Amino acid sequence: MAVRLVIFDCDRTLWDHANVSELSLPFRRVDDDAVEDVHGVRVRLVPGAREVLEALRRRGIVISIASWNRPEPVFAIFAQLDLTGYFTRPKVEFHPYKEKTVAALLEDLAGDGTILRPEDVLVVDDRGVHLQRIRRFVGPVRTLQPGADCSDLREVLAHLE
Repeated sequence: MAVRLVIFDCDRTLWDHANVSELSLPFRRVDDDAVEDVHGVRVRLVPGAREVLEALRRRGIVISIASWNRPEPVFAIFAQLDLTGYFTRPKVEFHPYKEKTVAALLEDLAGDGTILRPEDVLVVDDRGVHLQRIRRFVGPVRTLQPGADCSDLREVLAHLE
């Protein structure tokens, strides 16, 4: 059974920073893969992030976000790095209950006509506790934990079948 939806976390998953909610807007684009806040704190996409997003898009896989952050900095980074168009119904909420965030995302997608079973979903998050709670609450989603299950985000592409 093939993956039809990949849901990414942001902090320490799509980019190297641990908590962009602590940063100060506005952001300034530094290069194709990095921004910095008004104090010069830099946020850089992890190696291969843009490559993975583009490969998923080419394959017709839906891509979304489930992030425990304040929405403003996340969406500002997406805008500065031209990433906004990759994500369908991104969920950025300032609470740690990612299982609720993922369940709400699946409901929103179903309302749009994209009905997915848990088995159709791959969740990529650097925190194992979130992945465990998502599996318990949502069902048998596939999971990948950068730093534990893979050392490079490009390995996501090997987990789509």
